[in-house]
Amino acid sequence: MKKILMLLFVAASIVVSSCSKNDYVVYENIPATLYISNSGVIEAADLAATYDINIAKGGNAEYTVTATLEKATQVIVNYNIQNNANYAPLPAECYSLSVESFSLAASEGGSSIAVTFDAMAIDALPAGDYALALVVESDNAYINKDKDYVMFCIER
Repeated sequence: MKKILMLLFVAASIVVSSCSKNDYVVYENIPATLYISNSGVIEAADLAATYDINIAKGGNAEYTVTATLEKATQVIVNYNIQNNANYAPLPAECYSLSVESFSLAASEGGSSIAVTFDAMAIDALPAGDYALALVVESDNAYINKDKDYVMFCIER
């Protein structure tokens, strides 16, 4: 009888302790997270066009989030290795960004940054394939590492 009571006590303790855990996520506890909604590889076939990089913010930030877009040569290197490609980094004089750093107020869900290519400067480059890879970085928001970059490919 003592063994049965002891087993019941242990089982009841396990049930009570497992029910008291907070296994749910409270929205207020989710930090601001940034990601590029159109991340991945984009073929920049029309060099006269302006391409938008769409930065989205998720989570609960009751503060202004600041971030930058930075050139990411390692993204190009990794892409070349994984895809047996030979893209060279696009020189800085061949493109411009509408902004490189930006802020998102607590009420804002995202931002769009324009990339414009200089077709004449690109045409003056030696023959070959070029790429511009950009990553989003922030000191006060998490970055979704699955959607943190965009890579524009220019095949010539």
